[in-house]
Amino acid sequence: MSDERRYYRLGLFVICGFLLAVATLLVFGSDVFSRPGPMLETYIDESVQGLDVGAPLKYRGVKIGRVEQIGFAEGLYTMRGDSEEVRRLGRLVVMRMRIDRAWAERNGSGDYEKEIKRLVEQGLRVRVAAQGLTGTSYLEADYLDPQKNPPMKIAWKPAYIYVPSAQSAISRLGRGAEEVFDRISALDIESVVSHLDGALVAVTKAVEDAKLGALSQQATGLLAEARSTNRDLDKLVQSVDVKPTEQKLGTLLDQLDATLRRADLLLASGQGDLVAILDNLRASSDDLREVTNSARTYPSLVLFGDAPPKRAPERR
Repeated sequence: MSDERRYYRLGLFVICGFLLAVATLLVFGSDVFSRPGPMLETYIDESVQGLDVGAPLKYRGVKIGRVEQIGFAEGLYTMRGDSEEVRRLGRLVVMRMRIDRAWAERNGSGDYEKEIKRLVEQGLRVRVAAQGLTGTSYLEADYLDPQKNPPMKIAWKPAYIYVPSAQSAISRLGRGAEEVFDRISALDIESVVSHLDGALVAVTKAVEDAKLGALSQQATGLLAEARSTNRDLDKLVQSVDVKPTEQKLGTLLDQLDATLRRADLLLASGQGDLVAILDNLRASSDDLREVTNSARTYPSLVLFGDAPPKRAPERR
């Protein structure tokens, strides 16, 4: 009997020690003895599917807090009136978040509300973000353009520090797709198709009337004539014989050179008739000028050796 009692006491001690260890972990793990951080509040005008109490609040991927409460504005604040604007504000989802004190005290200031307002003026916004393919979501805090994401106008005084929200990427994508589909639906597709069909018929008729086949044949013939003319010119250039002209010029230059040598000899020896030498030189110069004028006036005479036929004057 005493052994059974000892075993009973030992088992009870083990169970109590285990429960005490679990309680210690829960107490210290939940930051019960630490001072809580400030509370933030935002309002979201879209679905918060995948967000639950305890979801993380991240700043550029780093966890800085968690969601403490989720509800509708009409259940947390008093709505007065029955206008469309009041009903719209009542459908807003209120997200209340607890910020880690370590992140809130990074500048060593105890005026959290003033500090958060300064960050909001710089563009601090909160939006819903999806977490992978698991279907869960979290709140993301980041800096956006304050001009494109102005604070939402509300009709009550926030219970906690207010941080404006921004549309999520999924919401912007969905609205953009809806606008595209609305524009497509507004288009008169049948009218556009009919006009396009008429334009294609008109273009086909214009192409048929243009007789592109005949134009193509004419163009081909013109190219053939151009090639034939090119070959004729090539043959003509190759057949030109400039040797006779070169021989005539060479003879005249030889005569002129011989005359100049004789003039030098006569002048050196002091004999001969200087007037006759100058006459010969003048005659040679005249012959050379006549050949040059003939080449300029009748190129065919110089190239081919015969003067061009004389044409009778045209009668008017």
